[in-house]
Amino acid sequence: MRNFFKPVAAYLLLILSASCSSGGSGVKLSDSALPKPGIIHEKIVCSSDQNRSYALFVPGTATAPPLTPPQAGRGTGSNRLYPVIIVFDPHGDGVLPLKKYQVLAEKYGFMLVGSNDSKNGLPAEDIKGIVTALMLDVRTIYPVDTNRIFLLGFSGGARVAAMAALYQTPVKGVIGCGAGFGSAEQPIRFKFDYFGIAGTGDFNMDEMMQLDEPLTRAGFRHVITTFPGIHAWPPVETMEDAFCWITLNSMKDGVLKKDDQFISGVSSLFDHRINELKNNNQLITAADVCREAISFMDGLMPTDKFKAEQTSIENQPAYQSQLAYRQKIQKQEGEEKQELMQALQSRDLAWWKKKIANYELRMTNDKLKRSRVNAEDTLRNRRLMAFLSLFCYMNANAALAQQDQNAALKIIAIYEMADSANPEPNYMRAVLLARRSENEAAIAQLKISISKGFEDKKRLTGQPEFTPLNSSPAWFDLLKTLK
Repeated sequence: MRNFFKPVAAYLLLILSASCSSGGSGVKLSDSALPKPGIIHEKIVCSSDQNRSYALFVPGTATAPPLTPPQAGRGTGSNRLYPVIIVFDPHGDGVLPLKKYQVLAEKYGFMLVGSNDSKNGLPAEDIKGIVTALMLDVRTIYPVDTNRIFLLGFSGGARVAAMAALYQTPVKGVIGCGAGFGSAEQPIRFKFDYFGIAGTGDFNMDEMMQLDEPLTRAGFRHVITTFPGIHAWPPVETMEDAFCWITLNSMKDGVLKKDDQFISGVSSLFDHRINELKNNNQLITAADVCREAISFMDGLMPTDKFKAEQTSIENQPAYQSQLAYRQKIQKQEGEEKQELMQALQSRDLAWWKKKIANYELRMTNDKLKRSRVNAEDTLRNRRLMAFLSLFCYMNANAALAQQDQNAALKIIAIYEMADSANPEPNYMRAVLLARRSENEAAIAQLKISISKGFEDKKRLTGQPEFTPLNSSPAWFDLLKTLK
């Protein structure tokens, strides 16, 4: 990869100018004065900006393995300092990731702070203000270990986390899920530890894996790993690897006392994983896990056995064969993505119907044949369909913003064919219909969107095209179905 960063929306670049102070007039809360531990507080208003808020989780005693106080949080009683992870969800749902990972926060003794405001598509100044307000509260109000402040994000939230850590505020590490770094021209301001995670069926998987080389060149301590899944928040067991890694790094850096029992347990877990993968003939993944084990354990215990195991695996003819096939599939995938991007404007709906039917047939055949289908083929097909869905979403939004009704109608139709369970195409079609004053048809599309899972009442009521619907009884009935 030529550039360290992957291109993203331009609004991310403007967060670079923000500078977060570690000072402030706030008085830090004592341990006893913190919000009730062990539960998620869904909305706490930022002290410096009443328009911003966050969800908060404070761990309890953190007596569950693998860590016990004071290791989980340095110090005890009123002097206890908590490590903290600040979380960015792409839809501004600060509660969702906290609910998903609170068991890990309790287990490892981390405070979690989830932004209720940061989401995809916001103006640059809003992103800058959100990050600034969050960091100010974390540093000035809560008893936080400033040597252990981390950022965590998924998809667009991962890009916000990475860009904020590179240019806006010094943090110890970033956990980026489902998306890499943003695009930037200026030199890196801060370095940090980076743990990247992507699903093997995620359309951004290649982007994440390609981060390894430039991060190595730039001297970042890092791990890039995958899990069996799509573009989504990683499962708890995968996220625990990230919590474990940043905890081990704190031991390496002398911030936490070295825990030999914990270290030995992690090493044994890697032994088990590697042997299991080898027994299942998943040699590429086994070699990857060897590399992860080295990154986890280096500086805490000898890693010679993992290095020898990696070399042994990579020298096997079966490994070489699997690697060659993966590279072939990745090349084909890149070529197919180019075809899809070019076809969006040039091909008609009949062509798209046939193309998407072919993809669906391929995935159906994958399920039916199962053991006879190479896993790389299945994953490629999933990634291509996920990529097509995202590409349609981006281009449909652009056509709507440009008032290009014909282009929007066509792309929305392709979008719905490619991702029939997604509520977004129906919502977009409702916007187009409302612009034409076809109010009944617009409400019908919104009902379909809600039946597919749409639940953003604030977005619905704030959509300017739907203002004329406000006098319709059907509109009020629609709103009653949303929280």
